[in-house]
Amino acid sequence: MDVYVKNQISSLSEVKKLNNNHAIDSLINNLLNFFKKKIDIDNKQEVIIIYALRLVINSIIAYTLSLIPALVFGTFKNVLIISLSFAALRTFSGGAHSSSIQNCSINGAIISNILGLMTKHLVLSKESMFTLILFTFLFSLWAIGKFAPADTPSKPIATNAKKETLRKNSFIVLCLWALSSIVWFMRFPHVSLYIYASTIGILWQSFTLTKTGYKLYRILDNTLNKLFNIFQKKEDQYD
Repeated sequence: MDVYVKNQISSLSEVKKLNNNHAIDSLINNLLNFFKKKIDIDNKQEVIIIYALRLVINSIIAYTLSLIPALVFGTFKNVLIISLSFAALRTFSGGAHSSSIQNCSINGAIISNILGLMTKHLVLSKESMFTLILFTFLFSLWAIGKFAPADTPSKPIATNAKKETLRKNSFIVLCLWALSSIVWFMRFPHVSLYIYASTIGILWQSFTLTKTGYKLYRILDNTLNKLFNIFQKKEDQYD
């Protein structure tokens, strides 16, 4: 279960507020009814199962939206590595969020594919790659130490002990990435796609911890909401 949610979700009604997508809710209800036929589930277990199903389904949607364009652009590996490294650090460090799953998936798809295209077309020398790795490590060290775990009003982190655990785990993820990058740099003469893309993923996630990162996500979120409102008004005119 997501580390932010254990203290956040205390009732079934709270879980249902996390997403107002009727198609997803319908799918979750069908899956939940299937589980209920197989095993006995109390209210507390139902809350956890609903959240877990929603998390899995939303993750599948988000990755699908990111990876389908990547197949078209020929950057599937790039985008996948960026997304996985981003998610690995984000699991513990938190960061800026969109106001809805819909916006989150679209923003994630746009950003990850822009970054994927960058890693494909912006070729770096080994020396430049080392500089990028070093900058990313130092910047992330600062961002995690100052801002992580970065929560949101809708998903606050309840206790200082939990915050310390999440911050410590964020540092562990960063150090594991840095160690693997150093090993590559010492052993291989070429710039590895895996190291390049993972560096960009770690750097972007660290940026989302900062105040500027939050402001950027807010701008992107508001822009999408305005676009959706325009489309909705046009649809209403034709109804």
